[in-house]
Amino acid sequence: MEDKLRLTLDCVGSIKKDENLCVVQLKEKNYDLQLTFITNQNMGSELLMRLDDSPVGKSRLQRLLPEVMWESLRGFSDSEDYEMCIESVESDGEYRTVLYNKIYGGHYDIRLADAVLLQEVSGIPLYIRKSLAKSQMFHPTGKRNVTALPLNVMPLDVLEKSLAECIENEDYRAAQRLNEEINKRKSIIKEDERDEGN
Repeated sequence: MEDKLRLTLDCVGSIKKDENLCVVQLKEKNYDLQLTFITNQNMGSELLMRLDDSPVGKSRLQRLLPEVMWESLRGFSDSEDYEMCIESVESDGEYRTVLYNKIYGGHYDIRLADAVLLQEVSGIPLYIRKSLAKSQMFHPTGKRNVTALPLNVMPLDVLEKSLAECIENEDYRAAQRLNEEINKRKSIIKEDERDEGN
């Protein structure tokens, strides 16, 4: 595991002015780093439930589908048979995360939010490549309700809303960086559409 860092779920929060999205923060304790990504409100609620360590919270989880499915499969497989790793950032701004079966050698792409949920339910470890961590992870800001989020993994609609805010606030330097990322993403989308048309 020398080229990987282990991640754990730290907290789930909301995005100012957008109740449909949540910010998920993962932490790596040895280097005091955090990885932040955005997911939908439903997944945010699922992850928040797993952060509730109270007896009532734990008992509520026992009958939920992910926990029931994992419990039913434990006779056939164990969490040590698997690992998950964030391998890269895709051109669409999604983290490419892979679930590896260490016994049979199989691997399966999985959304990062689902990988975090699977780790919480099963204990299957989630890692990030160190080379990727250098560009995507940050030290905690120390400010309450503020977290760092790399532009290259912000959803396009969030980038566009942020651009409008920056222009309104006359923060033209930030607006320029956001605009560059938006244009890059849109050109990739156009390329993909052209490729699908051929």
